[in-house]
Amino acid sequence: MIRLEFKPNESVDKAMRRFKKICDREGLTRDMRKHTYYEKPSERNKRKNREAEKERAKAIRVAEKKKYKARKARAKSIKIMTGSRTATAASAPASAPAPAAAP
Repeated sequence: MIRLEFKPNESVDKAMRRFKKICDREGLTRDMRKHTYYEKPSERNKRKNREAEKERAKAIRVAEKKKYKARKARAKSIKIMTGSRTATAASAPASAPAPAAAP
């Protein structure tokens, strides 16, 4: 049960705002909305399945995002480790000469 005591010199509007906030925190508003209309068991199952599917899709998105960030960090660390070697390897001449073109 929710109890609200007025503070000294508190307006009714402020007290109502506090009351609404308390109700939201307790889940009373959500519960009232849920029980406003009768929900058939089949509809309840469909709703729960939809919500579960949303959660699974979100979990997949989060996992993909983590995997992408890890891959990006790994590539960045490899680039830092190789550093100047990559630049010198690209500019160094090849050890074997290129074959001559046939006439």
